[in-house]
Amino acid sequence: MTDQTTTLAQIKQHIQDFSDARGWRKGQNAKDLAMALTVEAAELAEIFMWLHSDRADDVKEDPKEFEHLQEEIADVFWYLCRLCEHFDIDLAGAVEDKTEKNARKYPV
Repeated sequence: MTDQTTTLAQIKQHIQDFSDARGWRKGQNAKDLAMALTVEAAELAEIFMWLHSDRADDVKEDPKEFEHLQEEIADVFWYLCRLCEHFDIDLAGAVEDKTEKNARKYPV
């Protein structure tokens, strides 16, 4: 899968199929999914916690840290997609709606 060749619908289905195969969606609830998303976001933030702001982009130069960054970003996206699936939210549509609201709130 790549960003250029994979749709959001395909990614969401991939996550759903993977989760179903392991029985992870049985009994899932919004609170647990939101908490898992928060934990994963904290793990993403932890990568940068003790770095000075002007050194944060250097994470990309360390292959091990960059791989860790990618993994944590994937985990955050994973739970975001699971929340969307749980509530039947069209993520692209939600982003578009929010962009329109932000455009009115923060005009150019």
